[in-house]
Amino acid sequence: MDDQYSTNVPSPALLLISDSEMETVRIGISIGHALRTGDTVLLSGELGAGKTRLVHGMADAIESPIPARSPTFVIVNEYPGRIHLSHCDLYRLGSIDEVEELALEERLTNGALVIEWPEVGGNVLPEDVLFLKLENGDHDDQRFITFTPTGPRSAGLLSRSAAVYEALDASVGLTHSSSPESQQSGRSDN
Repeated sequence: MDDQYSTNVPSPALLLISDSEMETVRIGISIGHALRTGDTVLLSGELGAGKTRLVHGMADAIESPIPARSPTFVIVNEYPGRIHLSHCDLYRLGSIDEVEELALEERLTNGALVIEWPEVGGNVLPEDVLFLKLENGDHDDQRFITFTPTGPRSAGLLSRSAAVYEALDASVGLTHSSSPESQQSGRSDN
């Protein structure tokens, strides 16, 4: 985010390291499961940093029949599902007036909002947001993702997302054949 906005933002509360596109999607799935109507997520990072991969996971988690894609040329993509998710990309907008025309706050009355390139939106964006910054890591697929809530609503979203992420992380690698019942009976259902 630009220097003017970032001075008002608290310090990051969580850092996750993704070592692959699949892990980035899984982080997005965690956020998607935690989303509630009225939640806003801002995604900041270089081109190709994985912002749309995160949204892909969010759309999967809300059970949207529409797969996520970059809204760079259409500005806003809509994903129906368990909740309605509006996915905005402000990259091509040239002014705050253009951002205001999107009526982003109104979209929060019937769903959640995720915004790529929030730096363009300045002070017309919602105040209580979960701000994610994606930075390139030590190898091509690695990303450092910092999470910064800016108010009580976004702190709740972060807390719920972290709990879902931990639950998903704990279940990675578990298969039917590794369950205690399968091991006791010596049977594998794979």
